[in-house]
Amino acid sequence: METTILNGLIAYNTEGAYPWHMPGHKRRLNTIFPNLIEHPFAIDVTEVGDLDELHHPTGIIKQALERATEIYGSSQSYYLVNGSTCGILAAISAVCNPGDKIIVARNCHKSVYHAIRLLRLRSVYVMPDWNEKLQMFGGVSPDAVKKLLKMHQDAKAVLLVSPTYEGVVSDVEKIAKITHKFNLPLIVDAAHGAHFEYMANVNETISTTDYNHVPDPAIRLGADIVVESLHKTLPAMTQCGILHYKSGLIKQERLEEYLSIYQSTSPSYVFLATMEACIEKMDHERDGLFIVYKQLLSEYRKKFASLQHIHLVQEADFKKNSVYDYDDGKLVFVVENCGILQEQGMKIINGVTLGEMLHKEYGQVMEMAAGNYVIAMTSVADTKEAFEALYLAMEAIDSQLTNLTECADNNNEDGISYAIGAERKMTIAEAKEGTVTQVPIDEAQGSVSGEYIYIYPPGIPLVVPGEIISKELIFEIKKAIQLGLNTKGITKTDNGECQLTVRI
Repeated sequence: METTILNGLIAYNTEGAYPWHMPGHKRRLNTIFPNLIEHPFAIDVTEVGDLDELHHPTGIIKQALERATEIYGSSQSYYLVNGSTCGILAAISAVCNPGDKIIVARNCHKSVYHAIRLLRLRSVYVMPDWNEKLQMFGGVSPDAVKKLLKMHQDAKAVLLVSPTYEGVVSDVEKIAKITHKFNLPLIVDAAHGAHFEYMANVNETISTTDYNHVPDPAIRLGADIVVESLHKTLPAMTQCGILHYKSGLIKQERLEEYLSIYQSTSPSYVFLATMEACIEKMDHERDGLFIVYKQLLSEYRKKFASLQHIHLVQEADFKKNSVYDYDDGKLVFVVENCGILQEQGMKIINGVTLGEMLHKEYGQVMEMAAGNYVIAMTSVADTKEAFEALYLAMEAIDSQLTNLTECADNNNEDGISYAIGAERKMTIAEAKEGTVTQVPIDEAQGSVSGEYIYIYPPGIPLVVPGEIISKELIFEIKKAIQLGLNTKGITKTDNGECQLTVRI
């Protein structure tokens, strides 16, 4: 019998490509954790004997959670074996009853929208600043949050994403103070910020050479619940996450009840063991691993910034009021108005083609290729040799590029705009529970969407169920399809026609 998944994984592992994508262990677990057991099946057990229970810990799991709580400075930290998704679902459920109102950043992960649907919540969106030049979101403005809280004093919570997929950090401390003045909790989806605790709190007296500033972790800035994906930016296995609780506004018993609902009753002890090992090693060796990591980032960000055509995104690329801080661990490379002259003519380079070139010609696999940029996710598992190989690949591609000055009036034609906005006709739950039909994309204008439409990754919806499909939205969807982006929520017929799901 052919094992297609296993064969596919083996084939990917043997092609020799380097992973600038999650998980953060970069498939070097044995190197990073030499004392971990070699065969995971040996520790793949269930809750028997003295092995404790995740949902009611009294023994070894309780001890590990107490240690994590001490390290992160929370009131209580919880292991997540179902990824950050279950943490987000539990956090929202802990603060909202069915039918409540919640203020959320529009660039939230789809798990937030799923919680809104399941609880039939009335969502109010705060739009992060949109960077037109880079074609990506900035941060959430504290003033925007304050304005919405004054307008919607019946809201039950505020939820934002910080850092974003592209590394943008909002002013969590100021936003937390604002929400607390309204006696409301702040939930932070910090899935991409699990490394902040260790990056921001190394012993800086050891060396001060060219360190870039590192944002503080949200749980230390006043947030009430923070959800982090250990596997994204730390050396932990996929699906490993952690939730930090530190609040007098949220009942801890209610949070724990919902964690037990959304998490598996058969938690993986392989995950639990590697989460504990990851956290302990990161804490004990932060003055070694993370100092080296910061020095590598400092060195190679300078090299990448020297490229002539490929632009490395920096904090300075954003307006001061749209970004409070930036995670230098995210290497975001923008290509704009660039091409390569070939025998058959000029080949236009965008995020998708840059990602393909890096993979096929140089063996460098990016985390994401968007309309006009790619993202390389870094971690302490990345070596100097890996950074150098990525730089040499970027340098080689950059040397082939030509500026298309004749296209200067058509900047960002490859970017996808998430800032188009949409008029809401009904709640997500109402839209998903009604009768829907499929219509050709060109006939969908003015209809109410019956489905999410988003590009994955990052999974931020262009439109959510219950919102009206506009002419501008159709334009962005067509652009995403033309660029070959992984666009979800559309249906293709046998003859290649694209259709959208709409409410009848």
